[in-house]
Parts: sequence; structure tokens; C-alpha cells
Amino acid sequence: MNRTAVLFDMDGLMVDTEPLARRAWSQVVAPYGRAISDDLYGRMLGRRTVESAQLVLDDLALPVPVQELVERKTAVFLSSLDGGAPAMPGLWVLLERIEALGLPWAVATSTPRPVAEIVLGKLGVTGRYGALACGDEVEHGKPAPDIFLLAAARLGVAPAACLALEDSAAGCAAAAAAGMRVVAVPTELTRDESFACAHGRYPSLAAVADALEVLLV
Repeated sequence: MNRTAVLFDMDGLMVDTEPLARRAWSQVVAPYGRAISDDLYGRMLGRRTVESAQLVLDDLALPVPVQELVERKTAVFLSSLDGGAPAMPGLWVLLERIEALGLPWAVATSTPRPVAEIVLGKLGVTGRYGALACGDEVEHGKPAPDIFLLAAARLGVAPAACLALEDSAAGCAAAAAAGMRVVAVPTELTRDESFACAHGRYPSLAAVADALEVLLV
């Protein structure tokens, strides 16, 4: 079956927000004399904000309710976007290629919808994507397939007809579990992951754009 739609993860794939998110988490835990280790942040990648917050609480034993931690982190993170959301290299080239082929595309992100809409607005893609599916809209977050299945349903496209693009191992597993062809575009934070579930691994979105027609077949 040919792929007739493209699904994007957001953070670390479309927009370079992972460093901003880590800085936000670090700022929130610093008053307690704690720090976000590489190992801890690695386990948080691709997860929903509430799940990441629970990992932080479990690892660092903070005396803070999980929802309060989520709210504090979100406030710090959003304030860091005042200057805009930095696009990942190759994003605009890939979107132009997808749209030139007349393919619908959607965003499937673990980020809560109110935050995702702000990030995508600052990135400058509001109105271009055909659907948005977020972590607060499903029962199970990545690596469960729920977010990708919801995005495909909102596009009106069968999961098997979707090409999914991911930068995290959890996201890759989610898209594969949804029955989609998934391509990994690792970041500095995820480059050591095996991405065994991926159909292919590419160094950038520009490289995906170059191979797009082949990936769709």
C-alpha cells in the first residue's frame, strides 16, 4: 500500500524545543537542590508531560503534586517561546515537498493540546496541517499507538497509509504499533537509540524530503 499522508511528531522533530523543555524542567527542580540527569531526561523523551512529571517526582522525590509540577514546567517552557519556536533543519523543505505532492499531513504529539497549539502557532504552521492529535486527548501516551491512531482518524486516512516521522524511541514504537511506516530522524539526544522499529533512519528532515517519493511507496 502506498502512503498517502504524513504524520509528524512535534518536539525534537518539527521544532527544536527539547533543549527548552529540559531547561524548563531544570529550572523547576533547582529550588529543591535537584537536577535533571541525562538518564532521567532520556527516559522522558517522547512521553506526555504528566508522565514526565511523574518520572521527575519518582526519581527526585520532590514534595510537589504532579499537576502542580506540570503547571510550573509549562509556565516556564511557554515563557521561553517568547522569541518564537525554532524549526528543525529541513522542515520547510519537507513541508513544501509534501504539499506539492498534494498529501495531507498531521501532527501527533505527546504535548497537551493548549501548549501544542501555541508551539505550532509560533512555528508558523497554523492552518497548514490537516489534523492535530495530542497527549491529553488519548487514554495512553507513546509508546502506545493512541496518538497516531487519533491523528490518522482525524485525517480520514487508514493507519497503514501513513508515513510517520519521529525522533524518539517511544514515538517510533507508537507509530509502528499503529501499523504505520515510521522513519526515524534522531536528534543529539536520541542518536544512540536503536530505532529497531523504523523503516529507515535519516540525519535530517531535508534528507527525508530527498527520499520522500521512495518512502511513500
